Amino acid sequence: MINKNYKSEYGLINAKIADINAENAPLWSVEYLLLENNPALFHSLENYIRLCKTDTKGLYNQFPIRYHNKDDYTSPDQLIAFVAFFKMSNLNSEIKDIWKYLINHIGTYDNLTAKTNWSRIMQPAALAFVGACAGSKWAKIALSISCVYSCATKKNETSGKLKAWVMFKTLNMKITEFLCTYFIKKTPFKDWKGIFFEYFQEKEHPIRKILDKK
Repeated sequence: MINKNYKSEYGLINAKIADINAENAPLWSVEYLLLENNPALFHSLENYIRLCKTDTKGLYNQFPIRYHNKDDYTSPDQLIAFVAFFKMSNLNSEIKDIWKYLINHIGTYDNLTAKTNWSRIMQPAALAFVGACAGSKWAKIALSISCVYSCATKKNETSGKLKAWVMFKTLNMKITEFLCTYFIKKTPFKDWKGIFFEYFQEKEHPIRKILDKK
């Protein structure tokens, strides 16, 4: 049972009790699902993504509603979360639609205009992840390099390492996981649990509760 104090109004997981509808709630919900199956959370995320879908194939909004500011743009973290969910759900056609959109728009992802916008170019790691999930071997190689680099550098940073964890876990990249774990042991956190605990600092957070049992 997920502590309701950490749920958004869409049923997704927030990072703090004080959050209402945090931007990265889909990504944190994916992290939870990769650690433990939860049908209710799975369906909440499924419904959330459905509400974010636009009329353009492969294009998704950041939130189900528009706030009419810069936060309306879909972030790399959000795209990673959506694609990870599609991969977990075997919705390969949805992934291929996103990959095709990115190719046709030269790596840019502007959900507000559906046009090529160089100010909205997607992060390389997110591009590689979408490509890898769509079946590109070259993208998977690039993703592995990106994940290992993220884990080997900036030893006190946590968010990039957790994104790497989501990506290699989603694709079951065992060698990448082994290399990343090797470098994580050389950080102050020592292991993945330490990184999760540093990122989610409130003791009652649902992800911490799962890890406490492991």
